[in-house]
Amino acid sequence: MSTQPLELEINFAFPWRDLENDRVKLVPFNPSQHGPEYWAGSKDHPELYDYLPWGPFPTLSALLVYLDARFHRSSQCLVLAVLDKTATSESEPPALAGLVGFLHADPANLSVEVGVLVCLPAFQRRRVTYAAVALLLQYALNLPADGGLGLRRVQYQANVGNDRSVAFATKMGFRLEGITRWQRVLDGHKPGNGAKRREGDPRAGSVGRDTAILSICWDDWEDGKRAAICLPEYTMY
Repeated sequence: MSTQPLELEINFAFPWRDLENDRVKLVPFNPSQHGPEYWAGSKDHPELYDYLPWGPFPTLSALLVYLDARFHRSSQCLVLAVLDKTATSESEPPALAGLVGFLHADPANLSVEVGVLVCLPAFQRRRVTYAAVALLLQYALNLPADGGLGLRRVQYQANVGNDRSVAFATKMGFRLEGITRWQRVLDGHKPGNGAKRREGDPRAGSVGRDTAILSICWDDWEDGKRAAICLPEYTMY
């Protein structure tokens, strides 16, 4: 298997165009362009992956190989680089602040999931992730006449133990629909149902994840969520 940075070929099920508001710009994550900068900001912070079902990674090459196999080759997924426009001067390019993405794209059912949320430590408390997710929601839920995809449902999933993630989603307007128990198998070092074990389990040493399922649907969007999200500095253009 090659350990060289893997170039990105966009293979997403929905049309894509780069998204931008006053605070951030979202572009497809390019391994050669964004990989080294992301690695430099994340390699000493394995806690970034505590509540993600993937990572941390021992090397940049391992990270890029995983992103290629897990996300880039799937038409259901699109990993995006979050570029913070407020962190540099106008004469400098925006700084890479983290990752977001779309998952489980389903054109037949007009739905998608927001995920892959990683904000590098140097950019936390700058509302970078809020600005990025605001763009994704506008692009997904706005009608095509307004520059969006016109989807009916945007989903969000979080480990039930990740209070910050659930609170963030709620602040962004997602509605809790329920808890899916034992939805994922996680490595033993990840937070999960580690205290509950049974003899003979074929994945002994792993833990389970109960997952909070949240969503924003088109009628929520039209009934006030869009107005709450589309404040001037977060509005898509």
